[in-house]
Formats: sequence, structure tokens, C-alpha cells
Amino acid sequence: MASMKNETRFVDWANIEGDVLRCIADMTDAAWDLIRMAAVCRSWQASLANKRIKFPICLMLTEGYYSNKHCFYSISEAIFDVLYLPEIQGRRCWGSPFGWLVTYALDFETRLFNPFSRTRIPLPSLSTIDEEEDYSPGDLFYSLRKLILCTSPEESDCIVLANTWDGCFFAKPSDEAWTLIGLSDHSYLDDAIYFKGNFYGCLRTGEIVLCEATHPKVVEFAPPPPDLRYFYPNIIIKYLFDLGGNLCIACRRVDTYYVTLGFAIFKLDMDTKSWEKIYSLDDRSLFLGKYCSTFAIAAADYPGCKPNCIYFSDDRPLLGPTTHLDAGIYDCQNLKLEKLRERNSDFRVRMKPFPKSKDGRNLLLSSFSHLWIIPFPYHH
Repeated sequence: MASMKNETRFVDWANIEGDVLRCIADMTDAAWDLIRMAAVCRSWQASLANKRIKFPICLMLTEGYYSNKHCFYSISEAIFDVLYLPEIQGRRCWGSPFGWLVTYALDFETRLFNPFSRTRIPLPSLSTIDEEEDYSPGDLFYSLRKLILCTSPEESDCIVLANTWDGCFFAKPSDEAWTLIGLSDHSYLDDAIYFKGNFYGCLRTGEIVLCEATHPKVVEFAPPPPDLRYFYPNIIIKYLFDLGGNLCIACRRVDTYYVTLGFAIFKLDMDTKSWEKIYSLDDRSLFLGKYCSTFAIAAADYPGCKPNCIYFSDDRPLLGPTTHLDAGIYDCQNLKLEKLRERNSDFRVRMKPFPKSKDGRNLLLSSFSHLWIIPFPYHH
């Protein structure tokens, strides 16, 4: 009898017929299944190009800086999905509506990372931001307030903003160093946005400043919304966003423990530099927080997403694990808050307005950071 040799056979899944792949895809409407299929390789993504995937908006939770366990809560499907991402272990992360995270590590290395395709795009080292200041990696780790992905990496003008306590900088993936956007001494930005070809920043006073991308010099653009401190005497955190082509500011009122009390929204007239308080987002939903870009979307494009609501995540100083998670939904119509995590009289955790989940609940209890992201498995 001829001897049988054990042979290991490898299947080249990239060469599966497109018709077969599309037939398989037609058998599921689960967004996560389709996202993972499209993230396998370029050929699979091309085969599924005509498959309309309703990408869910996700709240990403991280167990700790040195954990690679990340939980994604899908608003559309009301499920938690756990991904293990060693590529961002020990890194600070900020979310975006483009499917990418902007990440920073203690070695000054900054990069874009797609958690669904595992694609990485390097950015200039943050050691280049100020030659006069002798930053240690640890100093910058805590000085860095927000990394904002302004445009998609699919675009040729992909830009990232780095907002620190000592200044604001921007860079493209192809740059060798970060470019300083000059601010006056003792001034820092609450938030910034790339809007209609220019950078706009919101100072802690509420004043809006303009910086043309071609000439990075800051000029005063608009005063703060009227009587902001008089009407809202609590701590105010401000977020800039684009609402149907209008530059708007969302003012988040928090108490001394940085627990959210409510929101107010103002729209800026770019010609007269005057503000109008608005009471509705109409068919839009707004997503904001310390660890993500601020963005508004059409709620109808994302099943399960509530129109005229603000989805907020925690915005406390970086001091360690969150003991009382300050995240949830604010309804602009009835002015009501629904917190993601609350404690009832017998100290058991309630997770509303999101459904209960063992994985999600356990992760929420120990989460260091959480952010909003719209999954998109783009291959660079």
C-alpha cells in the first residue's frame, strides 16, 4: 500500500469568485458580518462595492491603556462586539466618522489605524511639534487634548489636527513634521474643525478663531455666543461641528465633577459674525466627546439612530479609570438626558438607553476611554 503523506493545503480566499462572495453576502443583513467580509482584502471589498452596507455608528470602549480588548456597541444592531487589537495596546485613541482611529504612543509615534481592516498609516512624529520645548513622551501624553481627523484618508488632502495645552498643530500623512497654528500665550482650544477649506478653533472663552491652511496664522473671527456665562454659569465644554453647511457650536454644561447637565446649540452667521441659538437638530444626530471628532449625521441613514439628539461620551480630564461613566443621549426636543450608566437605590448598574450585555457591562465598569466611530473597512 502506498504511503499517504500528510499535506497542508492553504486556500487563497482572495481568489474566491465574486459571484459566490456576493451570494454569501446576500444571505445576511448583519452589518458586522459585511464589514468583516469587506475587510478581508481589496478584492473582497471590490466585489462587495455595490452591496449597500448600512454602517452602524459604534461606541468603542477600552478596558485599559495596556489592554488589547476593545468593545464596540452598535447603535443600529444593539449588540456588543469584542475585537482584540494589539496594534493599539498602550496607545491613546480618538475616533472619527471615517472608520479610522488617530492614535498616539509614548514614543511620540502617531498614526492612523483602521480597527476593521487593521490598516495603518504613519503620521509625523509628535516630537517635531516644538523644537524649543523639551517634551518628554509622558508630558505630551497628558498635554495632548485631542487628535482630530478632519478629512478621510481616502482624500488627497487628508489632514489631522493635534490640539494640546500648549498649542494646535496640523499635518498630512506625507509630511515630515507638524505645522504650528499660532495661538496667543495662555490660550488653548476647546475644539477645532476643518470647515470649507480653513481651520476654525473655539477658545476656552468661546471666541472663534480662523486659520487659513495655506498661512497658519490665527486671526480673530467671531465673538463668543452672547451671555454664555450669564445663562450657563457651570463649566462649559464647547464643540464645533458642521450642520448642513453651517458652522455651529454645541455647549455642554457640566458640574464640578464633569457630569453632564445639558446642552445649548448656536449657529454662526459667517457674514455678520453673529450667533443664533437653535433648538433643534432637525433630522440630524450629533456625536461628540473627548476622544473623537465632533460630527453630525442624517439619522435616517443609520437605523436605530435617533434624530434631533446628541450622543455624548465622557469628557473628563485624563486621570485614570472612569468611576462614573458620563455618556448617553440628550434629546433636544424634550431637553432630557438618558445616561449610559446609572446606579439605582440598591447600587446595581443600569445600562440605559443601551441594552444590557454581560461583556459590555463588565467593560463599562473598567473602561478608561470611550469614543464614537463609524466603521468603514477601507484599504489604503
